[in-house]
Amino acid sequence: MPEALSYKIELLTNVALLRQCLEIQRRAWGFSDEDLLPIRLLVVCGKIGGHVFGALDANGRVLGFLNAFPGLRDGQVYFHSQMMGVLPEYQNLGIGRQLKLAQREEALRLDVSRIEWTFDPLEVRNAYFNIESLGAICRRFYVDTYGTTSSQLQAGLPTDRLVAEWHLDSARVARHLRQRGVRKGESEYVSLELPLDIGKIRSEEPERALQLQLLVRERCLNLMVQGYCISHFEIDRVQQKVRYWLQPYTSHILDL
Repeated sequence: MPEALSYKIELLTNVALLRQCLEIQRRAWGFSDEDLLPIRLLVVCGKIGGHVFGALDANGRVLGFLNAFPGLRDGQVYFHSQMMGVLPEYQNLGIGRQLKLAQREEALRLDVSRIEWTFDPLEVRNAYFNIESLGAICRRFYVDTYGTTSSQLQAGLPTDRLVAEWHLDSARVARHLRQRGVRKGESEYVSLELPLDIGKIRSEEPERALQLQLLVRERCLNLMVQGYCISHFEIDRVQQKVRYWLQPYTSHILDL
């Protein structure tokens, strides 16, 4: 990998470029063919009002991609961002952030102010990226969304998912994108704590990982039915813990 990585973000419509996204899925998640987002779906995505963005190097190699479909929620059009993946050797270099920023710009250009996607609550890196880097909030929790998958990252566990809501034109998102995180105010907060090394536990202690997953599931479902949302995510390296912070949802959360 070059010391100074050069790439550009652009909409992918060429079938040959879209086909490269299949290999990214295999390598980023370890999916077998049955769990891949197929090429035909990626092609259709861009033809029905959705999009596929890719990060391309100077040789036209796709280093990472994301896609989204248009949806309807509460009478408003939004984008459901189904998948984002980056080749393993190019992860943690900011490509995912640039893909999401391009997606946000495209959505706002089309007067769409909300993007949603799901993520595994046990994936610490994704949780921090979604909540703290991008400023998303979570008000819904889906139980075993996809059933058992071939993903090596899932380690055979149920595919529980949090739903990230990205309110694109909110003051909250603007502050987070400027890397000025929102401080917790005086609202009533409750925390949900996990070991920092949950990834290692998932691969080496599957039974313990399952118990932690079920704890997260029960806690989130109970609190969210009461109107709580996840608004902050903390990494505590001193205590080797991570914490989801939940508070009662009001529209003011998006104005902070």
